[in-house]
Amino acid sequence: MKALTPNTFSPALAVGTAVILATLAGCSARHQAQSAPAPQDVTPGSTFTVSKGFLIPDGETSVYFQDARLYPEGEIQPDYPFCDFLSATSGEIIHSGAFEVSKVDYEEDGIGPKGTDVSITQIHLREAATGKTYRMNCMLPLASHGARFITPEEIQGAVGGYMDIEVAP
Repeated sequence: MKALTPNTFSPALAVGTAVILATLAGCSARHQAQSAPAPQDVTPGSTFTVSKGFLIPDGETSVYFQDARLYPEGEIQPDYPFCDFLSATSGEIIHSGAFEVSKVDYEEDGIGPKGTDVSITQIHLREAATGKTYRMNCMLPLASHGARFITPEEIQGAVGGYMDIEVAP
């Protein structure tokens, strides 16, 4: 049996290294050639249509939506997308109708219920019938899927059954 020395592996190692580097370069070129996905943002001019009215309880100024259900504060599952609908008025009934998105803000380092880190999409709404303004903060806890903002599909999943979203182009 022939003794193995560092020189024994040099040609094989050189060929193997060249193959690996060529493969990685090909992957890098293919990855760079792919375009990024289209933005998944709720835009001003989008519409939320309340299909089922809901009550903001006395003593509260908000309610939570998650998995097409309405929750009081503190009862949502913190690892899933949710929306917090805020009003300036306690004990208000939100009736069926259209709400137009007037402005959208994003906060990467938000604090959600129970001090959880969240990425917040702040949706400013204006009721079409009255002009009254509201805000809905939709959040995706960072622990659930990484640091990113909630998509319109995830928002619909949270508010479905109460609201339908139509994103403006």
